[in-house]
Amino acid sequence: MSTTDSASQTGTPTPTRPKHLKATYLAPGEELLKETLGTPWFYMPKPVLALLGALFLDYAALSVRFSGLPAIPGLTGALAAFPRAGPYGPANYLSALFIFITILAVVWLAISYARWVSTVYAVTTSRVIIQRGILSRDFDEIPILQVRGIDVHQTILDRIFEYGTVVISSEGGNRLTRLGNEAWTGIPHPFQLQRTIEAATQNLARTNSATPAPPATVVPVPEVRLPGPA
Repeated sequence: MSTTDSASQTGTPTPTRPKHLKATYLAPGEELLKETLGTPWFYMPKPVLALLGALFLDYAALSVRFSGLPAIPGLTGALAAFPRAGPYGPANYLSALFIFITILAVVWLAISYARWVSTVYAVTTSRVIIQRGILSRDFDEIPILQVRGIDVHQTILDRIFEYGTVVISSEGGNRLTRLGNEAWTGIPHPFQLQRTIEAATQNLARTNSATPAPPATVVPVPEVRLPGPA
């Protein structure tokens, strides 16, 4: 029987090698059980749509400026009807405006991509971890034994694209407030992550309960003799 089959039968998550998490963050004897990036369906659709819309407006402005380009029905004529701004016709100042919007959309796309590839969620045998940043890094953790609950929230779109938000309630927090809660957004297959954290919590609790306590050390008390009568 393979190690993977044995682990699946006992409910113990199989350790894996770090691909995104910095390996030096793992303590001696600590094993990585699961790591994941957020799904691109959470980070990328809005900036991509914004960039496509900006490029569409760029082309519409160019179709006003260059008559040889195929016109966009309705839009090209509407842009050409804009009034002049001093010596500049609508094709000039609209092109400048739309190019500026395109630059903003490209910046938004770059920032979203950087956030996607630089945010790592991980579960080890002793901690749940979130690592953020590329040049400078933020590293947050919750000890496994302080985890008090793992909730998964999914909208209809989340279920279609198979991702969701995992909210980890830690010791000292309140599930009804944000205090003590860590919300991991855009997690692919969130129920798999939930089961991994629950299994790690149970395994560590069983290990700690099975470890015998060290015997108590008896400190001898010296005998005190009272002086007798003279």
